[in-house]
Amino acid sequence: MGLSNEEVVLRCVGLGVLSHVCYFVHGEHTLRAPLYVKTVVLGPPAFSVLLTRLSFLTFWQAVQVTALGCLAYLGGIFVSMLVYRTCLHPLRRFPGPWLAQYTQFYHFFKVKDKIDNYRHLARLHAEYGDYVRVGPNLLSVADPDMIGVMFDRDTKFEKADWYDIGYPWTSLTQIRDKSLHDDRRRHGWDAAFTAKALRNYDARIVKYADQLVAQMCRRSGEVVDAARWFEWYSFDIMGDLAFGRAFNAVQMGQSHIYIDTMHETSPFPLGCLATMPWVIHTMGSIIPDRLNPFMRLVRYSAECIEQQKEKAQIAQKGKTEPAEPDIMTQILNKGPFFVDDPKRDDLLLVGDARLLIVAGSDTTAAAITCAFYQLAKDESHVLKLRAELDAEGIRNDGNLTVQKLHKLKFLDGFIRETLRLYPPVPGGTFRNTPKEGVVINGQALPGGVKVIAPQYLIHRSSKAFEDPDEFVPERWTTLKDRLVKKDAWFPFSTGKFACIGKQLALDEIRAVVAKMVLEFDIVFAEGETGRALLEESQDIFTMVMAKLNLCFIKRGINTG
Repeated sequence: MGLSNEEVVLRCVGLGVLSHVCYFVHGEHTLRAPLYVKTVVLGPPAFSVLLTRLSFLTFWQAVQVTALGCLAYLGGIFVSMLVYRTCLHPLRRFPGPWLAQYTQFYHFFKVKDKIDNYRHLARLHAEYGDYVRVGPNLLSVADPDMIGVMFDRDTKFEKADWYDIGYPWTSLTQIRDKSLHDDRRRHGWDAAFTAKALRNYDARIVKYADQLVAQMCRRSGEVVDAARWFEWYSFDIMGDLAFGRAFNAVQMGQSHIYIDTMHETSPFPLGCLATMPWVIHTMGSIIPDRLNPFMRLVRYSAECIEQQKEKAQIAQKGKTEPAEPDIMTQILNKGPFFVDDPKRDDLLLVGDARLLIVAGSDTTAAAITCAFYQLAKDESHVLKLRAELDAEGIRNDGNLTVQKLHKLKFLDGFIRETLRLYPPVPGGTFRNTPKEGVVINGQALPGGVKVIAPQYLIHRSSKAFEDPDEFVPERWTTLKDRLVKKDAWFPFSTGKFACIGKQLALDEIRAVVAKMVLEFDIVFAEGETGRALLEESQDIFTMVMAKLNLCFIKRGINTG
């Protein structure tokens, strides 16, 4: 005897509830999401055909029963999910928008138009306080005391599933296993960023800073989009230092297809869907490679790796060292990381190649752009920087070195303050709380939930910095009483997973700021206020900066 429609519905609803309670509530599902989607799409037609062959039902009757059962099953899952997220979820007691507790798509619809994730979080924290439930299983914490607990070297917090976005092209930063991450860092990465290695990069940093100065000399007094030029400068440096393969964007005065492709393809997935890594991973899995613009970045990264392998082989045969060492060569010289799995090793290298270029460029470019916004806004900073450079006898000539800039305290404070007010990763990174949970300032954070600590908000917290919205470089030098909680400054993250390229990024910023203030007066172009930069720049995990129209006027030239 067959089942009635009512019996089919009841059984499938019960099965849906059981699936949610016993399976979907537990663990992570990002990497399995493509399989779920394919099952939902392809499963019902296949089941209809099977049901036709194994029963006395006609095909259309089988389709009807299958559709009814599938809808009931999915309905059971969603009803169970809504009840759980409302009444039983560990984050249920934290305040936040009521829709956010039910679906992460609430976040998507709030940020999709302006790609302004960190500003959206700022609005929520202004309304709900330091601890806000911004998704069904996502808590945003703007408490400065969170930093030590979350990023301490001995922390029990773990990287969340956001780091699986790039799978299978996993990079160093996306390795979630702590011991494996440490092993990978020791496999060439640490050697490529020692103090000695950094000194080998200094001359090339200065070379690209000189190229930028030369280009601005040709455009003295003209309106230029400074954000684009600083972007090209940082990408040129990382292309050269990573692979000995510069993009030549500054020299040519135009962008490179890799830079354009990255910024054209990243805003929607990384800017809108970053809180739903399963969607990004699913999209990447089901879109054919020939239609997926992300694959252009993968192919370029793979080309860079192959070129470096060939160079390394030639050097080994000739028993010579490269004239200008690069980062990837030092990693390759260590040999395969996954010795028994060449395919996985190749995927890791491609992921690392993309990491070197993107993470080492976008972040630095954003910081430099914001630094020059402040220089154009307040000439006193320019004058103080020049006075400090003059006091040390530093001129924009062949004797200017990155090493000489390390001793400049105001320059260091100026850069630190820029990174405080305008952190290059403003929305923060995703972590899972330890199973036993954690208590911060009396707030009990449950175990096994996802949290973020937005850099933008913590850097502007009055609990950490006096007059937090004011740009005061001296708070790092002569006005240290304005540092309430110095440890709350973490633009490069901190602890075990701190950015390995921190010192390199600081050197790039030091060089271009020093050379430009020595060479030019820096002013806003007519009509420029910085509004677009502050309100229209896009948060795609790193920042893609909006236009900043400046005039770089050669010093000593009378423009009147």
